Amino acid sequence: MQINKLILRNIGAYNGEFNKFDFRTNGKQNVILLGGKNGAGKTTILESLRIVLFGSMAYGFITENEPYFRRIRSLLNRQALHAGEKNNYQISLDYISTEEFEPNQYSLVRSWTIKNDKIREYFSVQKNGKHLGAQEISDYQNKLREEMPPRLFELCLFDGEDISRIVSEEKIPEYLSESGKILFNLDLFVNLEKDLQTYRLQYTQKNADAAKEIEELNKVESEIITLKQSLEEFQHLKSSSEEEALTLADLIRKDKRDFEIHGGLIQEKRQELITKVNRIEYQRKMNTDKIKNFINSILPFYIARNLLEEVDRQLRTEKQYESFEFVASALEKSKLDQLVNNLQSKIGAMETRLDINQLYDGILEMLRPEEVQLIHRASFEQQSEIHSLFRQVKSLEVSNYIALFDENARLLEETQELRKAIEKNDQSSEFKDLLENIEVKTQRVEQLKLLIEHYQNEIQTISENIQSKEAFANKIREKINEYHKGENSFLMTEKLLKVSQRFRERQWRKKLDDVANEATKMINILFRKKAYIDRMHIDHSSFELRLFNKNKQEIVKERLSAGEKEMLMLTVIWAMFKVSGWKLPFVFDTLFGRLDLDHKNALIQHFIPKCGDQVLIFTTDSEIGSEQYEIIKDITSSCYTLEFNESQEKTEIVKGHYFDLTRENCYQ
Repeated sequence: MQINKLILRNIGAYNGEFNKFDFRTNGKQNVILLGGKNGAGKTTILESLRIVLFGSMAYGFITENEPYFRRIRSLLNRQALHAGEKNNYQISLDYISTEEFEPNQYSLVRSWTIKNDKIREYFSVQKNGKHLGAQEISDYQNKLREEMPPRLFELCLFDGEDISRIVSEEKIPEYLSESGKILFNLDLFVNLEKDLQTYRLQYTQKNADAAKEIEELNKVESEIITLKQSLEEFQHLKSSSEEEALTLADLIRKDKRDFEIHGGLIQEKRQELITKVNRIEYQRKMNTDKIKNFINSILPFYIARNLLEEVDRQLRTEKQYESFEFVASALEKSKLDQLVNNLQSKIGAMETRLDINQLYDGILEMLRPEEVQLIHRASFEQQSEIHSLFRQVKSLEVSNYIALFDENARLLEETQELRKAIEKNDQSSEFKDLLENIEVKTQRVEQLKLLIEHYQNEIQTISENIQSKEAFANKIREKINEYHKGENSFLMTEKLLKVSQRFRERQWRKKLDDVANEATKMINILFRKKAYIDRMHIDHSSFELRLFNKNKQEIVKERLSAGEKEMLMLTVIWAMFKVSGWKLPFVFDTLFGRLDLDHKNALIQHFIPKCGDQVLIFTTDSEIGSEQYEIIKDITSSCYTLEFNESQEKTEIVKGHYFDLTRENCYQ
């Protein structure tokens, strides 16, 4: 879409009929510059664009209703209303849209009349000079909302204050998630999955057991997603640690060569001692962790093991009594009497009549457990937890943890002796600084090895957990399929849901990687610190934005200035539009308000020219000075200044004039 012309008649502060804006651009001059002080009518232009395209949907209303017309009344020019004007309220828009590789010229007119204090709206459309009929207009509106929904159009309108708020309130992940769904058309798949899940649940509600299985399946699937996010994070941390360890290993080898070249003969012995110290420290840490875990988890129950045993015994007794109560409540004398009669009839023993009451009481007496006072009435899950805990305490060997204390004391003495030997070795060395440098790097390598081992253990644990839960989920799916065996629609829903989820996940990953690459290129052009950011990473699940320098170290975003954060946000938004392929006009409102001169110049020179074929820039008189104007005028097709006439209470449009910086020879 490319906007050609906008005409406002008695809208906002624009009184009368001759309020016209020519937004056509050409070649490298892709900018339309509109300047005005606060209250001059810039916001009215943006709101008019929304309304003329989408009508009531611009405010989130499905149809024209009283709240919508109240909004429209507040938008109509007050002077015209006071003068009793009934008909001449109108927004006209001309734009070009490429459809099936052919450009089409559209002219939209949305107007309002007032009769008996009621507002009525009219909407007309011309396509390539031909007026569309009522059905054709309806088809056009439906097609417009499908191809360019209001939410997508809103993404083209960049308010500098909104961008600053998103950055300051740390809502970048939320913005990336919501805008990405729209720009990459992934909201279609999100809605499809919601519909499929709703259908699946509604279908299975016919069978209560299946509904429970579906609920359990959704819970397990949610847990699997969370585990996969954790797995990806640990894999990333492990990869970063391995890269750092390799880099440090290269540096250590270089330092060792320098040491040997300059006469170092005792390095190998010293390195052996350091390695031994690090191993001992690691063993002490592992022992300490085991002791802490024991103290924080099992020790309290071990201390109260006698009480725990009583609780375990009480629960088992209560379970027996509950079973007896169930049998007593389920055993009915009438049914017992009927059973006895049937049995006597079959064997022909009808002479003697059995006493049913005596038989009933005798059966219950056989089953009755010892007298017990019900205390807990625990659920099956709670009983299982207590029994499991008691078995764990019962099998506990406390001497093992005492041995860990003793082993740590022995290891401490051993490491102290080793450190004394290292210290003595260093004092006798002529290469103390070089040795200390090697030691620092070696310690870091050992730390990284421990971290890598820890990350690997976490990765293995999480992977096993994922496999276990996926196996459990598959079992649930098998049960669900059994409930609906032969029901092709349910099975098709399951397949569609899986395909949609996999496709959406892959699309998120690919698109966000492309966005990060494009944004990295642009941000290094705009920042004063060249090559400060070597790589960006956007997590496809959490949408967290992370920055890395050329040494693969993460850059804390809080260290960026307010202006740099805003430019970072702008480049990410721009990259999302570039990757999405949407060809829409960019509209910037008070874009330069928080930026310094260097960043303003960088945006004008390198960013705005790459924002597509049409860029509308709304500014105040404090945003663009003479220096910036000299840069931006070369890429500007037309400029306007909006001047509010207080005496007449109306906005006057001055074309070819941008504040006091130029008054002639601006643009045609």
